[in-house]
This record gives sequence, structure tokens and C-alpha cells, in this order.
Amino acid sequence: MKTLLRFSPLLLLSPVLALPLLFAAEEPQKLPNTETDLSAPLMSAQDAASGMKVPPGFDVTVFASEPDVQNPIATAFDDRGRLWVAENYTYAEKSQRFDLSLNDRVLIFEDTDGDGRADERTVFTDQVQMLTSVEIGKGGVWLMCPPQVLFIPDADGDGVPDGPPQVVLDGFTVSDSNYHNFANGLRWGPDGWLYGRCGHSCPGNLGVPGTPDEDRIPMDGGMWRFHPEKKIVEVLCHGTTNPWGHDWDENGELFYINTVNGHLWHVMPGAHFKEHFGQSRNPGVYERMDMIADHYHFDTSGSWMDSRDGAANSYGGGHAHSGMMIYQGGRWPERFHGKLFTINFHGRRANVERLERQGAGYVGKHEPDTFIMSDPWFRGLEIRVGPDGNAYIADWSDTGECHEHTGVHRESGRIYKVSYGKAEDAAPFAKPFCLANDNALAALWREYQAGETTPEMLRALLDDPDEHVRVWAIRLLTDFWPLDTVIGPRANAIYPQDEKSIAKFIEMARDDESSLVHLVLASTLQRLPIDRRAELATELVKHERYASDRDLPMLVWYGLIPVGDQSPETLAGVGLHCTWPTSLRYVARHLAVQSERESGPLNSLIAGSKDRSSELQVSILKGMSEAYSGWRKAPEPAAWDAFVKAGPKEHSPQLVRELNILFGDGRALDEVKQIALSKKADFKSRKAALQTLIEARPTDLREICESLLDTKSLNAVAVRGLALYSDPDIGKKLATRYRRFHPEERPAVIDTLVSRPTFAKSLLENVGTGKSQVNRADITASHARQILSFKNDELSDLLAEVWGEIRDTPADRKAVMDKLRGNFTPEVVAGADLAAGRLLYRKSCANCHELYNEGKKVGPNLTGSQRSNLDYLLQNIVDPSAVVSADYKVTSLVLFDGRVLNGIVTSRNDRTLTIRTATELKTLPIDEIDEEYPSALSLMPDNILQTLSEEQIRDLFAYLMHPVQVQLDEEDSSETD
Repeated sequence: MKTLLRFSPLLLLSPVLALPLLFAAEEPQKLPNTETDLSAPLMSAQDAASGMKVPPGFDVTVFASEPDVQNPIATAFDDRGRLWVAENYTYAEKSQRFDLSLNDRVLIFEDTDGDGRADERTVFTDQVQMLTSVEIGKGGVWLMCPPQVLFIPDADGDGVPDGPPQVVLDGFTVSDSNYHNFANGLRWGPDGWLYGRCGHSCPGNLGVPGTPDEDRIPMDGGMWRFHPEKKIVEVLCHGTTNPWGHDWDENGELFYINTVNGHLWHVMPGAHFKEHFGQSRNPGVYERMDMIADHYHFDTSGSWMDSRDGAANSYGGGHAHSGMMIYQGGRWPERFHGKLFTINFHGRRANVERLERQGAGYVGKHEPDTFIMSDPWFRGLEIRVGPDGNAYIADWSDTGECHEHTGVHRESGRIYKVSYGKAEDAAPFAKPFCLANDNALAALWREYQAGETTPEMLRALLDDPDEHVRVWAIRLLTDFWPLDTVIGPRANAIYPQDEKSIAKFIEMARDDESSLVHLVLASTLQRLPIDRRAELATELVKHERYASDRDLPMLVWYGLIPVGDQSPETLAGVGLHCTWPTSLRYVARHLAVQSERESGPLNSLIAGSKDRSSELQVSILKGMSEAYSGWRKAPEPAAWDAFVKAGPKEHSPQLVRELNILFGDGRALDEVKQIALSKKADFKSRKAALQTLIEARPTDLREICESLLDTKSLNAVAVRGLALYSDPDIGKKLATRYRRFHPEERPAVIDTLVSRPTFAKSLLENVGTGKSQVNRADITASHARQILSFKNDELSDLLAEVWGEIRDTPADRKAVMDKLRGNFTPEVVAGADLAAGRLLYRKSCANCHELYNEGKKVGPNLTGSQRSNLDYLLQNIVDPSAVVSADYKVTSLVLFDGRVLNGIVTSRNDRTLTIRTATELKTLPIDEIDEEYPSALSLMPDNILQTLSEEQIRDLFAYLMHPVQVQLDEEDSSETD
């Protein structure tokens, strides 16, 4: 085993020079523990390579290893076949984020004798920081160093910089919280643009240096591209959580890999993809597109943590993926050609996906996993095809999910080469994206990059028999359009010579048989002037075969959002031709949102839909219902009665009743009251009716809700209605009936009791141990914080008397953490009652957090967090507001009716605001909000442990740190009071 070269900052300050590779003694050396085995030593690179399981005929060798390469975060090959490696030393523990006393560097490796191992190593630069990616071409070296993209000129390709780094692009945020999601992944596309990736937690505002804020391009996760000659940056898609790998297939279709919320995505420019947090910044994006894989690589009914240590091997190894290669090297057996490989880094393997056409897009099918590592330190970050047609895997070689469980180790790193066949049988140099292929598509890419194509030539290709040539002709044609037509709010004019292209696009939307062509035309909508989009969209939505397609209905809608903002009547016209229920629901929703100030377009859609299918009619109802969420009244469309009589009432009577009430129909209101109060109706219908009444707020609402306070399954809903009335008697009724509510509904009752000072007094006066009293432990630190926010001396004194005092200073929190850290010894953990800890989790944490699919999705999911680390738990439980992600910052709302609500604002428009409290997602009219106070505090309060004994804290922490779910006996599971 190799002895590691001890890390020193001096190592990063060397001049640019070529060095012979270093060879160290074969002695074992232990470095800090891994996440699975605290005593595991660092396995030698050779042993790790020998231990990798590969298919027959494959061989694994060590191309380079420590000390010659350390912390390799990204790789690239140049046109001479040399491997460039980005080494990152500045990435540090969460408490520090980045150690800027160090530098990162770029190395060049070359195998001059063809034996499969690098024998020459050059330091290109060691004067950069926060380096995540390297790419070579167009006269130099391109480096992603968030918040900037740097270009270092090297025109002659000799591996020596021709000048200092130049900033070519900036605006990539580096988050204070999830900083490991920052920008990465520079790679040249077949169109000659430089592509890159960025995670959701580090949103960008992109532009060339000096671009004013109003002209920058916002980005919220996803992918972007930059044209090095035109100096144009475009955001291709938004969403996902942490993309860390992408590649193009032989037809130039772009795919990328992601961690946490689905691993495989087809990049469709203009798409809004699902992510792990929150809502889209665009209020018109009502839903987001899902991944294309038909599977996950872990059991989603369990937890991320359950997928470690081999438990998820039958699924694919776990939720975390990094690096991606679609194999086109030409050397491996035919069964691997075109397959997608990605590193599953908890599974320590390569997952393999088979990409197939499905509907208008693609689906990923799970093929058998391969390249399985035995080294517990393996943290593969990159897999790429090399010049010989074989694959090269960059291994960061560290421990912990985000490389920091035991501290960031900066002394190890490997590059493995996965080969097939004999070295002398190597394929010729594999140019990227099959540019060397002898086909029309590769020829098109070569000519385009060489500047030899014209719009006229591309328009001629729109009739090519190859659908992929037609697809790329559409994409490249729009690159010729002026900047003002394709970026941002200025996209409202087009030059006359491009009218021919638009006319042809409309014809193709109507007549082309290719679903992929239609998908690309849907994507192209967002590159058209707004006033030219409806005609193209109309031809697409007429195709009934796409009614249930996964991608097209959403992608077309994203292109129509600004049409609905600028010309609602035009959008209604598209809706009248729409045969896709999903898109039609979005159209109806958008028009309904605007109906108060402009009712004609919604009325046109309704009037023209009387004879349509019941499925499409119900889609219109659903869209209207979603639009009016939080509204108290809405204008009734003139064509409403005729539309309802045509059929929707039979297919969705509840929706029709709710909308009728919004439109002021007293008969519908009486009908809903009868259902809510009827003992013969089923509880589901009664509950829905009572919720409708609370939104409608009839004059007798209080009377109705009070009459249902003792009716199980309805009393918790009734509480929401009574919360509207500022009467101390209501607070007394709720507090004295507290034990009559189901245990799972009690947190919402307390939320109501702390929403008004008069209610809070009744709550605190009723704290005790009697059968009709409120348990002290049921009042959380969040509730205590809200009571204190009233700044009422009487309430504050009463809180201190029956619950305790809140100590909020940094010194207080540090003292608590130090005490707990000292008390939480291995002996103490061994004596913990894990089942009791799970019950405490249910009471103290599950209202906001999900663990093993138990709990609510208000705060972060704890299943895949770093909860095995005591310091992580202490920091996030005792001092959660120290570093708060923007997704979890609290907003306080003071309503005109006197209530105070605290929570996370998830979306807003000019009519309503939606806030997620600890117990519910609530949509409120803006005109009912008196004041709004943004806060730097986390929704999770600082004093959550205050009501727990030392034994309870021990049990809770031990449960949270336990790697698998803890079983409860039937008595515990029943949660009886």
C-alpha cells in the first residue's frame, strides 16, 4: 500500500513544470475513519483497482494516484489525448465551507509509452480557488471557479498559460448552507457552446462581467450554456437538486444526472424540473417535470440511509450519483454502446441505464450495475471516455456523504482506467459527440462549428428524412436569430428573414410525424416572439396522441405562460383547440387567475367547451378551482350555467358546488351546509363540505363549527373555522376540549391557540396533567417563540411559569451544545431506549421533518442528512438559525382579523400568498394580511430540547443517529393517550 504524501499548502505554490511521477513505499497507512468502518485503512490504489468487479474481458488499472493526484473533482481530455485534472483542496467542512488559505490546481497527465499509466505530469496552474471543473478548447483552458468561469489562454496547447486568467462569466452564487450544490460541469456541446450545471441551493444571476442586474439571466438549478465568441449565456432549464454529470448521445440529445429527487433527466431547453425544495420562481409554473428513469436506485418506501452499506444493492446502490458517460468510444462490446454510465457513490459502482424512446421523449431503463468497487473510500466523481475508447474514473477518495463526516482529507485521489481488449487494439481517438462519424448529423455539427452553415442551408434540412437532422436544424436555426428575440422579456420582435423559419415550424407542428420533432418545437416556443407562439402551440395541442404524454403538455405550457400574461384572449383560443387535459387545466387556471380584471377570456374558454369530452371539461373545472384557492369570491362567467348543464356537474359535483359558492350561489351554500351537518353523509364528504364552508365564511359559520367540536374526524377542521373569531370564549372551549382531539390533530389545535393573545392565555392557564388539560411537553419551542412575539408581559410571565424561559444568546446555545457533547458518550448511547426516542421524534420532530417516510415535509428530510454526526445534530437542533437556507427562512404574517401565523412562504401572486406552517399549507388573500415580517430565523426554534429530560434527549439523539428504523411494539404504535 502506498504511503501518502502529507498535505502541505506549499505543494500548491509550485511553478508550472513537468515532473516525473512519484513512487512511494508499499506500506499500509491508516487515515481517519470511513462512514462504515471506523478502523478501515486507506486501501492502496492498486488493491482497489484489483478489487473492482468488472464484466468478462475488462481490466482495471491505475492511471494515476496519490501523491501525484489528490482530490480530483473533474477531468477533461484535450485533442492530443492528454488528461487534464481539476484538483480541489479548498472545499472544507461545513463550519468553514471553503479554506481559502489554500489553492486549487490543474494538472496534465500523459501516458507517453502507452502502458496504461501516466508517466508525465504537468502543473498547469495552482493559482485558482473553489475549482469544480476544467475543459479544454478554443485557444485555452476553461475553469469553473464559482462565482466565476475563468479562461486561461494557451493558444499553442503547450500546457503553459499564455497569460493570466480572464473572467468570462460570473453570477454563480455559492450558498452559505448547501454549498456542495454549487456550479460545476464544463463541457463542450456538439453546437460549440460551453455547457455547465448548477444546483438548486446556489441560484445564479448570470452574465458576462459588468452586465447590469436587470439584464442578467436568473437560474434556479439545472443547466446553462455560454457561447465563447458571441459572449451570450442562456439558461437551458431550471430545477433538480444537485446535477453533477451530463453527456450527449450519438444523436446529440443531452441528458444529465442528479442527486436526491430522481437521478436521470433529459434536457429540454425551457423545462422546469422537479426539485427537492419549494416552488418555481415563475408563478405560472404550476407543476414541474419529473425525471425520465422508470426506477430509483434505492427503496423509496424506506430511507436514503437505508440504502447504504449494501442494503440497496438490488436497486442500484443508493440515491447519490456523480459523473456521467454515454459510451460512444467504439472499443467496448456492442452491448455497451449508447448505454449511460453514472457513478453511484454510496453503492460504489457504476449504474447503467438503457435510453429508449417513450412518447415524445425518452425513458431510462436500469441495466445491470457494473464496475463495483470494494474500496470503502471510493468516491467517484467523474467517468469519461478517453482517446483510446476506454473509460477513466476520477476517485476523490474520501469518507462521508459530502466528504466531510470525518473531516475533508486532502491527501488521496485516484484515476482508474477501465479497459477492454489489448492496448494495441485501441480504437482511434474518439472525438466528442461522434464528430468523427461519417453521417449527416456529424457533418452538420462540423460545418456549424466551422461557421460554414447559413439559415438557408438549415431551412433546407427541415425536410431531411432523418428526424435527428430535422431536430438539430430547428435548434441551430434559432441560434442565428438576434439576441433580443431569444432571451428574456425583450423576446417580442423578429427579423423578416426568419418568418420563413417560423412558417415552416408551424407546418412541421401540424404535419411532421416525429414526436421528437414536436418535443423540440415545444421547446422552441420559448425562443419565439411572444405574439408568434400561439399559432405553433395550437398545431401541437391538436394532436390527441399526446394527451397523456409525460413531457409535451408541460413543455408547451411553459412556452405559453407569457402569452397568457400578455394576451389572455389569445391563450383562450389555444385552449379551445387543446386536446391535452393537463395543458387545458393550466390554461383554465391562468385565465381564472386574471378573471377578476378581465373575465372575457375565461368566459370564451367555457362557452366554447360545452360540447367537449367530460375529461376536458373536468380539467377546466380543476384549473379554475386551483386558481381560486384562497379566494373568498370570484366573478361568475356568463357562460357558466350553460357549461355546467352540459355535463361537468355529473362528473365532478363537489368541484361544481365549490365554484358555485365562490360565484355567490346561495343554493349551493345551503346544499354544502346540509352535507356538513348530516349524520347520514360519509365523513369524507362532510369534511370536504366543512372545509368549503370555512373558505366561503357564511354568517353562521361559527355556530356550525361549534356544533361539530365534539364530532370526531370533523372537530379538527372545525377548529380552523373557529380560529377566525377573536373571542376568548373560543380559546377556552378549545383548551378545555384539548384531550378530545386525536393526538395527531393536537399540534394544529395548539397552533390555533397560539395564533391570538386571547387564545394563548387560555392555553397557558390550562397546562397541567389532568385529563382535560394540555401536556406541557405538547407546547413546543416554536409555540413558545410565537407567544413571546406578542410582547405581552402577562403572557410572557405565564409562559415562564408553566413552560420555562427561553435562553436565546449565542453563549447560552454554546453552553448547551458543550454540555450535551460531553454527556453523550458511547456508554450513554448504549443505554438509550431507541423506541422511546422514536416516540419523542413523533412528538417533537415529525410535524416538520420526515424520517424513514414518517413525518411531514415542512423542513428538510432527515433521512439522508448527516445525522450520524453528533456535531451536525447539535448544531441543527440547538442552534438551527446559525445557517438557514433561503428555503427554510420564517415569515411572520399578522392578519387583519388579529391572528399571527409563522411559516415558510412557498408562493405568492398579486391576489394570494401561500404559507407552510408547522401543521398546514394555507393560502390567504393578500388583502387579509396586515403586516409581513421576513426573518433570518429558521422555522425550527432554538429551544426544542427545553421540555425534555436528559434521558429523553439521550433517547431522541440516539434514535436520530441510528442507521435504520426502530420497530415499536403494538402498544407504542397505537399512540393512545
